[in-house]
Formats: sequence, C-alpha cells, structure tokens
Amino acid sequence: METITENKIELNPDLWLIRHKDYLFAMARRKLPEDKVEDIVQDTFLAALNSASGFRGHSSERVWLTSILNHKIMDHYRMAYSKKGKVLHTAIRVSEYPTWHEWENPSNGLNHADVTDYLSANELHMVLDSGIDQLGTREQQVLRMKIKGYSTEAICQTLDINKVNAWVALSRARKKMKSYLAENW
Repeated sequence: METITENKIELNPDLWLIRHKDYLFAMARRKLPEDKVEDIVQDTFLAALNSASGFRGHSSERVWLTSILNHKIMDHYRMAYSKKGKVLHTAIRVSEYPTWHEWENPSNGLNHADVTDYLSANELHMVLDSGIDQLGTREQQVLRMKIKGYSTEAICQTLDINKVNAWVALSRARKKMKSYLAENW
C-alpha cells in the first residue's frame, strides 16, 4: 500500500511486480511488438529503481511507472527507426541467421539489401562480439540467451537464477554494450 506522508506518496519497490506488472504488460502489449514487451517492461522497472530518489510523490506509483514505460517505448521506436537501429537489427539477423536472405519472405531477398548497410552490419557484428567479450560471465550468458530469443523464465531456469538477477544482469549488459558501442562504433 502506498504510504502518504505530508500529502506525498512514498514508493514501495518491493511490491511493484505484484501491483503493477500486469498493468504495465497490458499497456506495453498495445504499443509494442510482442517480442519487445518483456524487455521494455523490465527496463521500466530498472529505470524506476535507478530514479526512485527523484520521485516527488505528487502522483501514484502506477502513473509514475506508466510515464517511465511510455518514455521507454518512445526510446524503442526512436532507435528502431534510426539508421543505426536498422543496421543493428540487420546485424543481429545476419549474425544469427547467416542465410537470412534465403528465407521465403521476398523482402529478405538480396536484391532488397543495401550493400552499405550489410557492410555496416558486418562491422557492427564484429564490434558487438568484442563488446560482449568485455562483459562479465553472467551478463554474457543472459545477453546471448536473450538475443537468441529465450524468455526470462527459460534464462532463469537454464542459469538457475531468479528473475531479478536476470533483469539486473541484462540491464547491466545493455548499459555496458551501449557505452561500448558509443565508444567503438
């Protein structure tokens, strides 16, 4: 229960998952592709934890968390539609599926591929690999499994960790990779 002190609401992060997870997932499902929902909601909770000290208490936890979620969704689409975001997506596809152009979908044909983007994707792939090598062992494991499409539950079960540990490792890996990419690519 949110505690009111001097007409201000105090945060209770221990109960966020119980109170707000379903609501945030429902909101995210309306605005994101299904494969991005879990990641964005996880990022929302981690961002909220990191910025909890800045919470002024003038709104409810749910309103505050929803605002953070909306910013994360906007960030996702900004990245997805930027030039670098498109190249990153291509790099992941090329690295995971070397014969991606042979898929039946005509939009994946080589005649639709921009050679410059393909070369940039190969360069990015090399930088991504070297960046992943810089991560801690647990961060590498979680990030590689997430890139391969494993759910959080599958990652937790395979690595014998709980969801919070998986989310923290994934968040740290993403932040380190973002910094590494900014410096090296």
